[in-house]
Amino acid sequence: MSMRIYIHDEKTAGRIQKYCESVGLDVLTPSRVRELAGDNTNGSSFFLDTVDILLVEVTKPTQEIHFVLAQAILANKPTLCLYGKNQSPRELLSYIKKRKAPRPIKTYSYTDKTLEDAIKKFIIRYDPSQQEHDDIPSIKFTLRLTPRHERYLQWASEKAGLNKADFLREQLSNMQEEDDTFVEEEFYE
Repeated sequence: MSMRIYIHDEKTAGRIQKYCESVGLDVLTPSRVRELAGDNTNGSSFFLDTVDILLVEVTKPTQEIHFVLAQAILANKPTLCLYGKNQSPRELLSYIKKRKAPRPIKTYSYTDKTLEDAIKKFIIRYDPSQQEHDDIPSIKFTLRLTPRHERYLQWASEKAGLNKADFLREQLSNMQEEDDTFVEEEFYE
């Protein structure tokens, strides 16, 4: 089952939606939400309950965008707020960034050249099936361990049914996934 993504975009002429559809994501847009709400006779389902992540273009924030972002915060839904380079919606961004606790909302200033890459990197964080060559082990690394660490590594990797290198990669991937403070190549502002 593919990941479902909500997209609110009134600026990029559909580029965000086209990219997400091209990589096989199930896309939900504001117009589709309105259609589904009309089809829902019992009124019990909220659209954010049906999505995994959100992409919101916020260069010119509207009341609808504020509502969606407030709901995303409350639902703790991973959200990427995109805005055009040198067109930052300062008031909205200052509100989003003043939250001290780990926040599900990330922001990114994009250009025409960086938009798709920004979306791709965000999606990969939440949908590992979107990963490509960047996650194929290709860097040789020498690690010096104490004999005690080596014994533990041997034991733990055997227990997990992996070789030591795969076990360590899996542990690092898990740590990276859980670390909300990690910023790959200063990707998020």
